[in-house]
Amino acid sequence: MTIHFPESLNVMRPELATITQQGQPDTFLVVLEMFIQQYESFEHDIENAILTSNGPELHILIHTLKGTSGALGLQKLHEISTELDLQLTQRIDLENLNVTDLVRYTKLSIADSRAILDFNSGPHQTTSPEPDHDLATLLQQLKHKLKHHEHIAPPFMAMLKAVLDERDNERYAQVLHLVDQFDYSAAYDSLIKIEQDH
Repeated sequence: MTIHFPESLNVMRPELATITQQGQPDTFLVVLEMFIQQYESFEHDIENAILTSNGPELHILIHTLKGTSGALGLQKLHEISTELDLQLTQRIDLENLNVTDLVRYTKLSIADSRAILDFNSGPHQTTSPEPDHDLATLLQQLKHKLKHHEHIAPPFMAMLKAVLDERDNERYAQVLHLVDQFDYSAAYDSLIKIEQDH
């Protein structure tokens, strides 16, 4: 499957997206959909966290966005969220935190994500692979990441969990738990054992 991009995008630079660089076009489109769903209410979530002086919640929101924006090639959004993440780590007063650019670039990023999804749902769209093929691909990607101790981004794990949940597949629960604990070596061993037993 090949992803087709509109001629003009507001802020996204697909050539910088780590997901497509790893040869994961299916994953890229799914993460775009998740990005739209997760960040449609972002402005409200940010404002609410600031109004209630909820520093930890604000930090989680921005830290998560930092990882996702980097994976999708949203360079400017990644830079802004990285800077704000640093400021929050240094315990800046929330009232002095300027989130105007963050909100604006998030909206532009959502617009780009929608444009790419729309562009790939038309005549360019190839037949989607079987769900089991999706799962096999995701598990292979997970095994590669674990083996090489690569960072496993939250959107990738969320997608893998969603695919497993669709199949009521409990076999990989222990692997997912170990990944959540950042115990990649044990997660890799557990995954290999499941493959051998299967």
